[in-house]
Amino acid sequence: MSIEELKAERVQNLVDALSFREPRKVPVGAEVISWPFSYAGVRYEDVMDDPQKTFEAYIKYFDVVDFDYLWGGTLNTPVKALQAMGNDNYRIGDDGTVIIHLQPEIDYMTAEEYPELMADPAAFSAKMMKKRTKVLQLPFSEAYPRVIEALKELKTFREANRLISEYTSEVKGIIPVTGSPISYFSPMNMLFDFHRGMAETLIDMRRRPQVIREFYDMMMAQTKERMAALNPADFASPYPLGSGVYHIECFLSPDLFDEYFFNDFCEIMTPFLEAGTKLFMKGEGHFLNTIDRYRRLPKGSVVFMLDQDDPFEAYKAIGDWQSLATGITVDLLQIGSVQQCVDFVKRSFDTFAPGGGFIFMPNKPLLCAEDAKVENLIAVFETANELSVQ
Repeated sequence: MSIEELKAERVQNLVDALSFREPRKVPVGAEVISWPFSYAGVRYEDVMDDPQKTFEAYIKYFDVVDFDYLWGGTLNTPVKALQAMGNDNYRIGDDGTVIIHLQPEIDYMTAEEYPELMADPAAFSAKMMKKRTKVLQLPFSEAYPRVIEALKELKTFREANRLISEYTSEVKGIIPVTGSPISYFSPMNMLFDFHRGMAETLIDMRRRPQVIREFYDMMMAQTKERMAALNPADFASPYPLGSGVYHIECFLSPDLFDEYFFNDFCEIMTPFLEAGTKLFMKGEGHFLNTIDRYRRLPKGSVVFMLDQDDPFEAYKAIGDWQSLATGITVDLLQIGSVQQCVDFVKRSFDTFAPGGGFIFMPNKPLLCAEDAKVENLIAVFETANELSVQ
């Protein structure tokens, strides 16, 4: 079988599984970021200046573990390029490999700046970017060489990712799970992730509900206008999947979840989902207390990458209607025995695979060496690939 034939078969298996048809093989995948360096016994910071060495270390993992699909699958943050620009919100961890997002140290906006944000969100975002990026505050003569340095670092980073992507796609035949231009990202996450931060956004929802409501309505109007210009029929293909994410949504009560996410999500996304688009929802927290809402959407239109929820409870709540991307927990990969991990995988396949609606993946990305015992990881994916064949 050629690589193109293998990729086509993997696409068909993914579409079948997410359409509640039993595929020839249950798709097996993962979210992969920096753990491949740990597997190779290499520190990322020791090879990151050389794309070829970065590539050679990274792909050793893919020569041992078989994947049908990936979420991510390359390095996700050009740390040295950001640092060259004077943005210190990211750094390499003490292990020399993990990329740390220093959210507590980010200089967020104050509550008094809401009027400025709402007057011109684009201009305010540019202001915040300049505030957090020291090079943008310098005179041109001083900034220019720093920008050139940052571009060189970005070129090195992108070349390593190009080599990795070409290898996983053209040599291993691994498919990306997402890639459709259709996505959904709540305006609340603009505050949560970029402007106000986690704690202050949640506090503002209690102390400044009117301001939050005004901001949300304004940004949502822009989102609806943008999405209304698209014809759902142009995005009817079920592959690649569109993307959605839970950030602040994991921390909201069911009522606030409806108000600041699900009601507008349904209005905007339902025409696309009815046309055939499928959506990959990545969570960073809990889905379970609101997952029943997704019964209002077309069957097999959404797949949830579960994070902190018990997958067997999620299956009881929604598994007959929407799909689950699950099958093993990183906690178990880290502290469990090989037999415990294998037993969990077998239970997952026995429960979730019959009738479709299931693709296999761990509940979190692997980042550092301590995130998983190598023997557990290899046994888990060997077992998943063996069980996945119908």
